[in-house]
Amino acid sequence: MESSPYRDKQKPSKSQAQQRRQMENFEFSQLAKELPLARAISGQHIDKTTMVRLATAYIKLYNIFGQGRRAYSSADYYYGSDSHWTSNHLDLLDGFFVILDRRGDVLYISETISIYLGLSQVEMTGNPMVDYIHEQDINCFNSALNYCDRYWPQMCNVRVKSSLTKRANKDAVRASPGYKVLRLEITMGPNPNTRMIACYPMPTPVLSTVTISSNSFVIITSIDLRITFADEKAHQLLRNLYFQDSNIKGMSYYSLVDVTDSEVISKMHFDIFNLGAYKTPYYRMISNQTANTFYVESNIFRHTSVSSKQFNDSITFVSSIL
Repeated sequence: MESSPYRDKQKPSKSQAQQRRQMENFEFSQLAKELPLARAISGQHIDKTTMVRLATAYIKLYNIFGQGRRAYSSADYYYGSDSHWTSNHLDLLDGFFVILDRRGDVLYISETISIYLGLSQVEMTGNPMVDYIHEQDINCFNSALNYCDRYWPQMCNVRVKSSLTKRANKDAVRASPGYKVLRLEITMGPNPNTRMIACYPMPTPVLSTVTISSNSFVIITSIDLRITFADEKAHQLLRNLYFQDSNIKGMSYYSLVDVTDSEVISKMHFDIFNLGAYKTPYYRMISNQTANTFYVESNIFRHTSVSSKQFNDSITFVSSIL
């Protein structure tokens, strides 16, 4: 009887299959050691699909940063683009750091993402950044990505998913449950197809927890930006020197801002109702004592309190003089 041609293709024995699995597991364990992850993370069980996704992102990252580096300017350093890409530099950030490819996929995100948002470095690497941004803020985020270049960084405030908001202070304003507001400072990477993002979480909008430095002042307004309170330093800077009884209370906040920078406040005024917290770029305020202007940067919070008798909605500016 002639043997069937199919009999020559015998199935591997149980021991051979087990040996192949062991070899495959060994290769994946070696791959895990090469991933840009903390050893405490890479040493844990990571499924093979996730491993391939992380490895692909790492290869892209190496192709961009593992070869020659361009010379960086002092402006690049200010925006978190130091040429020495070491973990020590990333640890200095009061936030976390992200590198995106041309499609907006995460090539790298620092481990501190878990501290600020409760998200996983493993989960986000290799996935689109927009998957974690509030749908109403995606256009703002994409616009900042597209318009930034090597000499003109972009900044935007967006809501990013967070698993920590449920544990947040119950008095904190939460315009969007499940999200935290971040300030993103975006610069171009070593080539036009990469974006480097320094992410800074906004302080909790509870004034008792916000540090007021010696070069800062506080102004509180109604929702139409009519001033209802200003601390002594704000009065000293902004009231009219020639009228000792003058008071900025009751004035519009817009009237204290240089007209060429009013768009900064206008954008904030629109966004604060969705975000609940906001950080401005630099803008100029007018000193009524000298008619000169000075630059400030403001952390802004919307606070809503509801009682049985009334509903109060206010906006607080904590501004630092530059």
